[in-house]
Amino acid sequence: MTEDKHQSEIENNSVPEEDRLLENESGLDMNDESDSLSIYPNAEVRVEKVQYSVLHLKRLYEDRKELILNPSFQRKDVWKGKQGSELIESILMGIPIPIMYFFETPDGRKQVVDGRQRITTILDFLNDKFRLKDLKILRELNGSKFSDLDTKLQGIFEDYQLYVYVIQPPTPERVKYDIFDRVNRGGTHLNNQEMRNALYGGKATELLKELSESEAFLKATEKGVEPSRMKDQYIILRALAFLLWLNGDLKGIKGMEPIEYKSDIDDFLAKVMIALNAHLDEEVIQTVRNKFLSAMERIHRILGREAFRFEPKESGTRRPINMLLFETLTYVFTFEEVEKKKIRPLIKEWKRDIDKTGGAFRESVDATSSVVARFKDAEALLDRIKKLE
Repeated sequence: MTEDKHQSEIENNSVPEEDRLLENESGLDMNDESDSLSIYPNAEVRVEKVQYSVLHLKRLYEDRKELILNPSFQRKDVWKGKQGSELIESILMGIPIPIMYFFETPDGRKQVVDGRQRITTILDFLNDKFRLKDLKILRELNGSKFSDLDTKLQGIFEDYQLYVYVIQPPTPERVKYDIFDRVNRGGTHLNNQEMRNALYGGKATELLKELSESEAFLKATEKGVEPSRMKDQYIILRALAFLLWLNGDLKGIKGMEPIEYKSDIDDFLAKVMIALNAHLDEEVIQTVRNKFLSAMERIHRILGREAFRFEPKESGTRRPINMLLFETLTYVFTFEEVEKKKIRPLIKEWKRDIDKTGGAFRESVDATSSVVARFKDAEALLDRIKKLE
C-alpha cells in the first residue's frame, strides 16, 4: 500500500478492523485477572436504604445540585414514548417501581448508578417536557402534560416515594465497579472504562474525549484504536495517569491522599480521574495535556505509522497497536531530546529487543514491578537517545 493511499484510509476512517485492535490489552474488562494480592482487601461496603419523594428528588437535582444525573455515559437519557408514559402512569396509580441505586460521594452528593432513565423521565414530566401517550388504564390523561393534571393528581405525583439503596463511602473503587456492573446487567455489558466514564464524569472525561478526538492522537495511531467501547480513552487515561505519577504530580494533591500505584490499575485510574475532576491544579492538567499532544505529534512525525506496533510475526501479518508501547513511548516523547536524526533505528532496535525478551511487556503487565520495570526501560532508552548526535 502506498503512503498516500494509507493516509487516505486514515482520513476517511476506513482503517481495517484488524488494525483497530489492541495488543497487550489489560484492565479493560471486569473479568480480567487482577495482579493485586486481593481484589477486595478488607472491603467495607456501607449501604443505606432511603426513600425520596418525587418533589424532594427534584429539589436535590435542580435547586441544591446534590444529585448527579449526567455522567459521560453512552446510554439513552430518557425513556420516550410509551415506556416513559407507562412509568408516569404507574406512579399516578401508586404502583411500586423498581428500587434504584446511588453512590454517595465524599462531599455528600448522590450519583445515580441505576435509575437514571427513570429519574430523567420523571423530572422531564414535572417540567412539562412531554405529553402522556398510549396509556391503557388512565386513558383520559393521554395528551396531558404535568401542568394539565388536576391539583390532586399533581400532589399524588409529587408525593410518590422512590426507594433507593445508597452506597456510602468509604467503598473501594473496585467494589463500586462490581456493583455498577451487577445493577446494569439488564443492558449492554460495560467494560471498565465505560464504567469509569459513568462514575467520574467531569473534567476528566472532557479531557479524555478531547484528546481521543485530537488530530495529533488520530494521526499517531492512524485511527487504529477502536473508539466505540472507549478503548481509545482507556489507553490515553493510562498514559496520562502514568505521566502524572512519574512527574510526582500525584503526591501533594489538595484534599486527597497521595495516589500511589499498587498493582491495581482500576483503583489507580479511578483516583486519577477523581483528582482530575476536582483536586489537581488547572496548570498541572494543562501541562500534562500539552505534553501528551506534543508527544503524539513528535511520534507521528519521527516514527511514522509503525510507532506503536511491534514488527510482524513470521506470517507477515501486521500486528495491532501495543498498549504498553503506547504508554511507554508517550512518556519518552514528552522530552524534547528525542529530536535526533538517528532516533528511528534506535527505537526500532529497542522495540525488537523488547518483543524478543517480553518480560515486563508481556507478563503480569499491571503489577507494580512490571510497571516500574517498563518505565526504567523507558528511562534507559531516553539516556541512549540523549547520547545520539
